Amino acid sequence: MWKVTFISMLLFLGVSAGALYYQWDEYRTEATKQSVLQHDIEATFTGKTIEVVHHIRGAVADTYEVTVPKEVTNISCAKKKTCVEQKNGKTIVDASKTNTLSLTYRVSIVPKEPLFIQQWLVYFHTTQPQQTNVSLIDVVHPKGVWAADGKLVGYVYKPSFSFFMWEKKGGQTVPLYFQSQPLQPTFNGDLVIYATKPLHETALSFWKESDVQTLIVTSSRLQYMTPTFVIISDTASVSDTQRAYVRVQLQHRFPNSTVPDWIWDLLVSYMTKTEPMTKRAKLVFQQLQQTLTEEQQQTFWTLVNKNEGQPLTLKKLDEWLGEAYEGNTTFFQNEEPYMTFTERKMLVVNDVQLPNARVLLKDGQQLFPFIPVMRTLGYTVNRSGEAIFIEKDGERWRFFINGTNAVIQQWDGSLYIERTEFPKWFSVYISEMAEEIHVVGQ
Repeated sequence: MWKVTFISMLLFLGVSAGALYYQWDEYRTEATKQSVLQHDIEATFTGKTIEVVHHIRGAVADTYEVTVPKEVTNISCAKKKTCVEQKNGKTIVDASKTNTLSLTYRVSIVPKEPLFIQQWLVYFHTTQPQQTNVSLIDVVHPKGVWAADGKLVGYVYKPSFSFFMWEKKGGQTVPLYFQSQPLQPTFNGDLVIYATKPLHETALSFWKESDVQTLIVTSSRLQYMTPTFVIISDTASVSDTQRAYVRVQLQHRFPNSTVPDWIWDLLVSYMTKTEPMTKRAKLVFQQLQQTLTEEQQQTFWTLVNKNEGQPLTLKKLDEWLGEAYEGNTTFFQNEEPYMTFTERKMLVVNDVQLPNARVLLKDGQQLFPFIPVMRTLGYTVNRSGEAIFIEKDGERWRFFINGTNAVIQQWDGSLYIERTEFPKWFSVYISEMAEEIHVVGQ
């Protein structure tokens, strides 16, 4: 708040925006300015256009690939006849032999109320750290409010114009919002809120704990969200708005993820401690709570959060789920109706490895694959309907599956016997080692 007040006072006294930018930036980024691609934007709103002077400092590459929004026209370069050209289907800015350059261009605007401009700056694609400073002078509206996806640095109203300044770390996309109805900003730490009336304490607490720097509550039906910039309607549901924002935040934390929509619904429900909306997410949420202990659930979510910055996949979710449960699973990948796991240890029967037969982990039990184990032990196993017939050395057994207190259980088309039941009926001894589960029988 003190910074905004200080800058606004200087602006009111007539100190130029360019001087302020230069002095503030030199003070704040002295240690890193050589490696940061610095964008200083001087914009003038004329009613139907935004006239832009785009200064770039700290260029370390000879060329930069850029994206030019379709609304941008009349691009020219200071000190060069041309510095923006097409090469191999890409738009390139030539920054060779200089670490500074300036672009001028015009952005066409369709006047309306409220005004929202999402893409208006030439965007530089680079892994080099970027910092953007924007100053905007509105010569049409001496009143009204402008807001941007950036941290408000200062603003001032004069009889013939209004002036605003923002700064933004990281990306260079800075959407703009304008409405003619004046809104006095309220400051809550790094959060600036534009609203006609105070927010409810619960809603205010949520936004204060988020990454949002600018929140606009408007009477229009416009809704737009980035992790740092939010525009919502004053009639929107608080819970729906919060869920929508958390989803945007998650998709930013896990970029380029190729997962079904219900995965985001599931993650949002966990983050907001609310019930999922989609059928599949509800089932998965229920299975997580029923199958995993609280400690295992916490381990799973911790593993998810530790991989921030990486794309999510169903395979990765299965790996983290298996690590939490200490087993293997394809629950997410195959969209299975029930959460089951298999032992990671190799099953060995009378010193014979069974790589395609895994012990099933279900409901806290170890279920051994009945037919492959019995046949490896030398038993004959046949099935007729619900009856299982077993024979060896003249001895015979008959079991019925899935009945009350059934010894043999069927799961997903395969037959299993629970570990403690196995030696009650057959002469077997079961032991576990670090990497193997051994079944020894006569």
